[in-house]
Amino acid sequence: MSCYTFRMTIVLYGMKLTIIAGISLLLVVCTLPNISVAATENIFEISGWVPYWRSKTGVENILPQIQLFTEVNPFFYTVTQDGMLYPNGSLTDAEWVMLKNKAKETGVRFIPTVTWANADAMDAIFRDPDRRQEHIRSIAREVYAHNLDGIDIDYEGKYAHTRPYFSLFLEELNEAIGFDRWIMCTIEARTPLDSRYETPEDIPADIEYANDFSEINKHCERVRIMAYDQGRFDVKLNNANKDPYVPVADRAWVEKVMRLTALEIDKSKLVIGVPTYGYEYDMFSALDGSGEMEYSRLWSFNMGYATDTAAKLGLTPVRNSAGELLLTYPASQSPDGVIPVPFATRVATWSDAEAVREKAELAKELGVRGIAIFKIDGGQDPLLRGVLEKFKEVKVSVSEPVVPQGGTPQNITVVTFKRDLEYGTTGEDVKALQVYLNKNGFTVAVSGGGASGNETQWFGPATQNALIRFQKAKNIKPSIGYFGPITRKFVGS
Repeated sequence: MSCYTFRMTIVLYGMKLTIIAGISLLLVVCTLPNISVAATENIFEISGWVPYWRSKTGVENILPQIQLFTEVNPFFYTVTQDGMLYPNGSLTDAEWVMLKNKAKETGVRFIPTVTWANADAMDAIFRDPDRRQEHIRSIAREVYAHNLDGIDIDYEGKYAHTRPYFSLFLEELNEAIGFDRWIMCTIEARTPLDSRYETPEDIPADIEYANDFSEINKHCERVRIMAYDQGRFDVKLNNANKDPYVPVADRAWVEKVMRLTALEIDKSKLVIGVPTYGYEYDMFSALDGSGEMEYSRLWSFNMGYATDTAAKLGLTPVRNSAGELLLTYPASQSPDGVIPVPFATRVATWSDAEAVREKAELAKELGVRGIAIFKIDGGQDPLLRGVLEKFKEVKVSVSEPVVPQGGTPQNITVVTFKRDLEYGTTGEDVKALQVYLNKNGFTVAVSGGGASGNETQWFGPATQNALIRFQKAKNIKPSIGYFGPITRKFVGS
């Protein structure tokens, strides 16, 4: 290893001031041999959504096992037509207060979800800078008024042309609350194109997506992929499996989805969304005489509905090729008397504790952060708790630079900083901080300003977010993206 030291005097310019100071900065640059990449261990995270429409039973169910969770997400907020948050109830209701207090007591994050599925309203509000900012303020008001640990953004069904404006929204939301609150993003699953279409020629040349994964990766602390509601979406798996095949979430499909997503989103942020419910369908031969089977989805259900139906009909559910439980019977024998297609076969498929265990094992195998369960409301498989207990102490591997014995990572710049740095600061020492963060695995930006080799002198939201991740990883408190005496001491200043 070779090192050299030099001292330089820099002139700093503020955003609203002319020359404000000249300060000394001691740089020690050390170059080491090539290093490899190894896996470090992180806690396997388990989060659970508790729906507002079953808040009392959901809270009653999760409280006795809350120590098994890393985070709880009251599925609580929706959004009005004009972009304001709409609470479905009140977080001061007894059940939510109990859950929040117990979460705080046990060190579990309490982060409510905002769900929105109005594509036209989202497009109109995100395109308008003033309306976008007002929407952000409505979120911030709730977060700080109720002292929440953060917010979970679940905005579904957006138009592809809304994509850049949604990314702007996430960036500005991060600037508004990301310095001391968690921003979680829950997004739709993306199936590989060669599994969505029968042949390469069928794939549209102009296909566009509603979510920019690289931007989501920059601005969200966790990214929960809704890896469920698969149905007949994967044509390869449809062809490879015998009918009835209409799963909520086949493990094989989930693996495809997560491997594709991990190409653009850090595994350390990725979480597999796992269902605890099922769907019932009518299955019948296509009326065109092709011999193909068609499926008509009827409704969703909790596990108790399926087991009650099986008991009434004297049937035993079986494990299907997707790893879920399956029940089939003539639609004409339906106990509920609802027979949309009398000659059809009724197909019920659902995710039980074993199906959840398979997804948790997959998360561990892929090295992603963990699983998020939709939903905990008292209707999930009673055996689920035993599954979660087995994964509570599991560690997952996340790639980090190996530090050779007696050394530091390759080509790292060790800096002696002479002042505190914060959002809005400019100078060569800001650039040195960006280099430090990038070289140590806390990426400031994937591309453009702040990216490795393209570091800047501006301490903006990207630098702040990278610094927050660094502080959290090193257990430096408060982890708010302020480069003060505590963090400076940690990096050797």
